[in-house]
Amino acid sequence: MRRECPWLWKVESRRFLWLLGLTFALIVTFQYMELPYAISSIFSSTKIPISRNSTSLIGDSTSAMAPSPGGYDEEVEVDQIFDSSVNSSAPAISPITATLPPLLPTLKENATAPAPSAKSPAALPGLNPSLVKENATSPAPSAKPPAALPGLNPSLVKENATAPAPSVEAPAALPDLNLSLVKENATAPVASAKAPAALPGINPFPVKENVTLPTTSKVPERNPTKKNVGDASPIVRFVPDVKENAKMPDSGVMSISDMSKQLRQNRISHNRLAKKPKWVTKPDLELLQAKYDIENAPIDDKDPLLYAPLYRNVSMFKRSYELMEKILKVYAYKEGNKPIMHSPILRGIYASEGWFMNIIESNNNRFVTKDPAKAHLFYLPFSSRMLEVTLYVQDSHSHRNLIKYLKDYIDFISAKYPFWNRTSGADHFLAACHDWAPSETRTHMAKSIRALCNSDVKEGFVFGKDTSLPETFVRDPKKPLSNMGGKSANQRPILAFFAGKPNHGYLRPILLSYWGNNKDPDLKIFGKLPRTKGNKNYLQFMKTSKYCICAKGFEVNSPRVVEAIFYDCVPVIISDNFVPPFFEVLNWESFAIFIPEKDIPNLKKILMSIPERQYRSMQMRVKKVQKHFLWHAKPEKYDMFHMILHSIWYNRVFQISV
Repeated sequence: MRRECPWLWKVESRRFLWLLGLTFALIVTFQYMELPYAISSIFSSTKIPISRNSTSLIGDSTSAMAPSPGGYDEEVEVDQIFDSSVNSSAPAISPITATLPPLLPTLKENATAPAPSAKSPAALPGLNPSLVKENATSPAPSAKPPAALPGLNPSLVKENATAPAPSVEAPAALPDLNLSLVKENATAPVASAKAPAALPGINPFPVKENVTLPTTSKVPERNPTKKNVGDASPIVRFVPDVKENAKMPDSGVMSISDMSKQLRQNRISHNRLAKKPKWVTKPDLELLQAKYDIENAPIDDKDPLLYAPLYRNVSMFKRSYELMEKILKVYAYKEGNKPIMHSPILRGIYASEGWFMNIIESNNNRFVTKDPAKAHLFYLPFSSRMLEVTLYVQDSHSHRNLIKYLKDYIDFISAKYPFWNRTSGADHFLAACHDWAPSETRTHMAKSIRALCNSDVKEGFVFGKDTSLPETFVRDPKKPLSNMGGKSANQRPILAFFAGKPNHGYLRPILLSYWGNNKDPDLKIFGKLPRTKGNKNYLQFMKTSKYCICAKGFEVNSPRVVEAIFYDCVPVIISDNFVPPFFEVLNWESFAIFIPEKDIPNLKKILMSIPERQYRSMQMRVKKVQKHFLWHAKPEKYDMFHMILHSIWYNRVFQISV
């Protein structure tokens, strides 16, 4: 026994140490794999987006109609919501009693598209897990994962992840597709045109009682330590107290070329992984045929109306636009009460969503159908601006009631009609210009096509599905094209110009610290310009500058991008992760300059390095692309309305799967 005891003790000690080591390894592995998801989920679920205009107050008509100094400091100036002479159909906002149509008391939570899982492949838009091979890889990751993967830790995503190889050939059966074989009534099971009988009871939302529109507008400041910076003043204000070595926030940045790669990869993954509709309709097959025709469009780069260098593929764009005009039908839901639904705003910085709504809901719109069975797309007619004005409780920093309102609306139309449930909303779309729209729509409208002004990669913008809505500042709805144009290329003595409220976000103080206070005579970089009649100072600078600086504010988007084009000025976009409008079809690098935020100290060096010949070519292209960024009371070919609708149509065509 004495001889055996030491040997047994050694054996047991080795087993104990081995088990202890294995346990430690399992604990480390568990923490490595699970802890980042838990942490990111906690922070993402508690993050509350901050708006450029975080109140629901409406300014008086005088201040709203007058252009703001500093080039319409549109980000914080509240626009006049309704104009009696222009938008007479919109109701005056009084104590709000209107709510959505009553909802089913027994309506299930899963009536809408389920919230995506952070780990499951099903979180990808349209992904059918049963159809995915075990060795399928995901698209290459962007600087930040799409909103459909809220719990994803970017540090765990490999940089060399690639998308599945694209299918080169279209199905041989497509050219001979016979649409006449599809029955007209193949759209859905018989749906009642009337609301379900179980909807008599009103389910009121947490709307503020006696909501009124005060005559003053004051936005709570985000940085209380700089209360005096950027106040309205008859003199130009700068931010001299910002140190030149101020650092940008450390974050991943997606370049324009990276965005193009992501768009191509998402197109491939959408084609392979898009969720098939529950039943196939004639419009589905028409879209499938249109996809084949667009991909095989004959080369045509001699159209006098389309200057080829402006587009990614001018032949595909031309063919797609022709097919849109020929076959596209949109069904706009009539449900929903004003002022949130069916209340277009035609003035101010949120005018894009209002003009689009106003045109598509007009009685003579050629794309709208009254028969939803014939529709290729379904329009959700809500105003993100009026949603904020109506429901947001000032200083609450909570958007839950706004999100709930939209969810209840989706629940209602999905209970009344079969169309949402057929595709989980993939053939539905919205146009929203308010800063909060991405966060308000990313969950319950995750699979819908979202046209967003705040087209931020880091806010969940999905390439190939969502589209960038141009943010336009409309001063006079009666004359949206007044003062358009500018001086010729040889009559622009100013190298670059910018004016705007200096404490609007982190970027502008840095821009002003390097180039403000007339530090360089070639760069006219100002804070707020003095208020003048007709905003002539600002317009004069825009019309006589070679380059117009489009620096982000609190959000990536700015009306200055469209405004620069409006005044024949080459846009210089300084806004990381901003997806420019109509990105699906336009070659933005042919007529605009993109400068990373970190390169602000080299701004003049970058601009001076551009040859004069190249500048003149870009300015000429700005004039040629201008027609895509104009609003007309009666829409014209290739104008803003048609381009927005085309981007939505184009993304739907390339997502179609049957």
